Amino acid sequence: MTISMTGFGRAIAENELLKVKIEMKSVNSRYHDCNMKISRSYTFVEEKLKKIIKKQISRGKIDVYVTIKHIDNSNVKVSVDMDLANQYFLGILKVKDTFLIKKEIEAFQITEIPGVFVTDEEEIDEKLVLKFIQNTCNEALKNLLKMKKIEGKHIFEDMVGKMSELTYCINEIEKFSSTIVEEYRIKLQNRITELLDEQDIDENRLAQEVAYFADKSCIDEELIRLNSHIKQFEENMAKDQTGRKMDFIIQEMNREINTIGSKANSLEVTNLVLECKSIVEKLREQAMNLE
Repeated sequence: MTISMTGFGRAIAENELLKVKIEMKSVNSRYHDCNMKISRSYTFVEEKLKKIIKKQISRGKIDVYVTIKHIDNSNVKVSVDMDLANQYFLGILKVKDTFLIKKEIEAFQITEIPGVFVTDEEEIDEKLVLKFIQNTCNEALKNLLKMKKIEGKHIFEDMVGKMSELTYCINEIEKFSSTIVEEYRIKLQNRITELLDEQDIDENRLAQEVAYFADKSCIDEELIRLNSHIKQFEENMAKDQTGRKMDFIIQEMNREINTIGSKANSLEVTNLVLECKSIVEKLREQAMNLE
């Protein structure tokens, strides 16, 4: 099964303590690259979540956004540092007296000073929180993989059509290649006849020239290798996580097609080679989208 590297997944879960929302977005990348945005208070879960994701996704750039909110704030205690507040208050009075400022001091002026209000959060049970967030992560990952598989199916169908086009072009090249040598022999013989003005033709010399041309323009080996690559490509289309291997096979297919094009001494074969190159390039673009 072909799996796309692009997709999106989201999961939202809530219990008596927390509300967790996890969103995942994956795009094309040559390697596995997972980036996570999560509150500093919960960085202890980051590596655990990345391991879960890496087990399911081998290639691609994955951005993960984790939002965690407390259902209530009963575990948060607020206290006032009275000593610090008093020092600030006395300092403000001194400034007022020195500069003859008549405006009254408001309470909020003291409370807005950093450190006057102190918040203490009771320690949470990290194991319970980790398990809850992991379960949410698994659900978001499940939705992401579902979208990746749907997109992969569309890519698969498109590639199947392009492989049929490529196979047709290769079969046509084989048909034309079988007649190229004979056509060359006839053209060469006619040309020699014209030049020698009906004089006797050296059949041995003619046979040598035709044999040399046949050897130089023979593409049998390239066609055999190309058909082998096509078979390997089709077999890998049915497997999971095949993007890298398919990309390599496409490079080899392109190499054989270029060689055929350089040997082709036929306008029909040249046109078919150009069509093959166009199809292979489209296959390469699609393979780049696969995990």
